[in-house]
Amino acid sequence: MKLLEVKGLVKHYVRKRGLARRETIRAVDGVSFSLAPGETLGLVGESGCGKSTLGRLILRLEEPTAGEVIFEGVNIATCGEKELRERRRHLQIVFQDAYSSLNPRRTVGASVEEPLANFGVPRSERREQVRELLQLVGLNPEEAAKYPHELSGGQRQRVNLARALALQPKLIVCDEPVSSLDVSIRAQILKLFRELKERFRLSYLFISHDLAAVSCLADRVAVMYLGKIMEILPAEALSQARHPYTRALWRSVLPPDPRNRATLEPAVKGEPPDPANPPSGCRFHPRCPQAQELCRWEEPVLREIKGGHLVACHMVV
Repeated sequence: MKLLEVKGLVKHYVRKRGLARRETIRAVDGVSFSLAPGETLGLVGESGCGKSTLGRLILRLEEPTAGEVIFEGVNIATCGEKELRERRRHLQIVFQDAYSSLNPRRTVGASVEEPLANFGVPRSERREQVRELLQLVGLNPEEAAKYPHELSGGQRQRVNLARALALQPKLIVCDEPVSSLDVSIRAQILKLFRELKERFRLSYLFISHDLAAVSCLADRVAVMYLGKIMEILPAEALSQARHPYTRALWRSVLPPDPRNRATLEPAVKGEPPDPANPPSGCRFHPRCPQAQELCRWEEPVLREIKGGHLVACHMVV
């Protein structure tokens, strides 16, 4: 059973260069995957690979150029405003910047209460629900009277999570939700995500550049590079990743060995190409230590090599 199915999703932007020249930014370029109820899919990749854009497309915070986003049998990408509003009760997002996600002029309680009011929950019930939501995410209900600047970064992210939970969603898109937090606070927030997932059978699309954080929470991991999915595999199988890019990302989270010079060098050498002018063939081939001539002119297809493990690489047989 699939809660979410993404099929051939595309998002291209047109960027002006000078007075007459225009170029196309291929932010998301034919992405497909599915998500089951109660499952967490980690989405990882370097900055600028299209992860956050993909998350916004799934929620239709941006309009796709092409493709389908099927949530509970309804194509979010093309449905009308009335249908979209109803589906958004069950689709929520937690952004990276916890402070800018909250209105600095509104109290914590007012921010958490907002989605309840928007969907017609009676005023008499909203205050008690706000108290319950704050307790659910580990905050004292008295924090409802405070303003965002009076809270720590971890507390603000808990408020954002409480607000996302207000309408009892089925899927939460988590866009780098712990990247700006201290290491100790990050571990607490990740633990909270796990507990809420188990308690409410939530599904997460957990977007991050930090493969270590993703591996703590995800059931499966999708690795994205320059608008494309390179590999999808079970989280427990990350150490057996087959794509060179995934292996490089995984090596970057392991402790360096002073006796091995290779572990002291950058995991992925070089800079990602311009998404307005991606390489022909495999998009990773200019940085891939295993690239062959075939990789330079033929784009590999994302294919299943064994149960639940998909990879787009000519070198994997």
